[in-house]
Amino acid sequence: MARAYVIAIASEKGGVGKTTLATNLAIYLKGLSEDLPVTLFSFDNHFTVDQMFQLSKTKSSHHVGQLFSEMSAVDLLQDGQYGVNFIPSSRDLFAYQQQVRSIDQLAKVISRSSLQGIVIIDTSPILDIYTRNALYAADRVIVPIKDTPSLENCRNLANFLSENNRSKSILKLLPCLIDTRIHFDGPFRNSYQLLKAYAINRGYRCFEGFIAKSPKVESLATNPAGKIYPVITHGRNTEVHLQLTHLARQVYLDYLEHGPVRINEIANNLYDQEEWFLKEYKARVDKLQPHCLFCDAPISIEDIGPQDYFLENDTGNFSGFIEEECLLTLLLQECYPELNGKGQQKLLLEILGSTAKKSYLLLQKTVIDAEQNQVEIFRLDQQGDKISGRSVILKNRSRSQRQGKKNLLQLFNLAANGEHEKRQQLLLQQSGDNPLQTLQHHNYLEWKTVFNRAQIDLQLESNSE
Repeated sequence: MARAYVIAIASEKGGVGKTTLATNLAIYLKGLSEDLPVTLFSFDNHFTVDQMFQLSKTKSSHHVGQLFSEMSAVDLLQDGQYGVNFIPSSRDLFAYQQQVRSIDQLAKVISRSSLQGIVIIDTSPILDIYTRNALYAADRVIVPIKDTPSLENCRNLANFLSENNRSKSILKLLPCLIDTRIHFDGPFRNSYQLLKAYAINRGYRCFEGFIAKSPKVESLATNPAGKIYPVITHGRNTEVHLQLTHLARQVYLDYLEHGPVRINEIANNLYDQEEWFLKEYKARVDKLQPHCLFCDAPISIEDIGPQDYFLENDTGNFSGFIEEECLLTLLLQECYPELNGKGQQKLLLEILGSTAKKSYLLLQKTVIDAEQNQVEIFRLDQQGDKISGRSVILKNRSRSQRQGKKNLLQLFNLAANGEHEKRQQLLLQQSGDNPLQTLQHHNYLEWKTVFNRAQIDLQLESNSE
């Protein structure tokens, strides 16, 4: 499967021409090869991309922030002017940051999509989570520099790449907005030569040539018509047109020579990772007890209902399902004897129902002495914080009593698998429409996070008593 070659236009200094470069480079690349798919989107909070490329006056409900949701990247695309596809911009990217969980998220989204050709990402002038995602996904990072401060800011980009096992060599600097009227005495005769020499001295690679400062080009984005025009159609008589043509050829040859190395690498890693996740998932499924943990009735995966509860012990080596009616019976006979009348059972069902949809049940047993145990039941919210709780004292059954119905202590003993611990915990949550979803990798990580947090909080409480 052919994948996308990703170019990020990045600089921590504003006003260096990132967006002008990104939008025009997309058009010039398309001009070099009509069959080359070119896609553009921006993580900056302006709408230059939309103003230049949008064909329809009707605004799309889709936007670039949804790249980090469950939507496919291809579903967000719009056909644009000059044959360039684009993803609409968003003014409220800050509100979507909570969906961006890691710096590799964009790379994974692109690797799973059918995007091909060249993808150009215009970034904001800060190293925020969106810019970091763009850098992490990029085969090439083009850094426009117009002065010494913008050159010095490259250090932060290089440090980010190094910290994430990426080579500094993917950075390639391009002097931009160079005033060709300025000349110096000495070996470096103009701003372009001086900036390039400084960049090379600091170990950076540079493109051949530069982009000049041009009043004509600046007017293409500021004019009475309120439109944004590309250089290729409205600035062909400027030196910037020739410079962008030369730049586009360098970028295109780079693409032909190296191809989408980064996204292929991400895709291969994802394949290996997902194979590992699948192996771990199957191991968790195989570990499930083959019967209801209370009544011992056989329970296959196909038999698990949405109202049944998934249960796991604190060591993670014992897990299975318990039917809702069985759990209700267990709690009524052990923890809520005052609700044991038929008319009162509905109240406990409502408590369990509320818990099941939004949170967890945590059962904890603490050995008091040879005969007695303290058993506590807690309702936890989605983060693992306690909502409510109840504590009861349960006595160990005699051998003759063990022949009756299973009780909570027997459930703890079953989960202990012969181990004798002073304190044990069991976590439960209703299985929902997909009974095995808790065992899937990311859901299981959330489950373990909640369980670990609850255990730590309970231990701290115990230590303070």
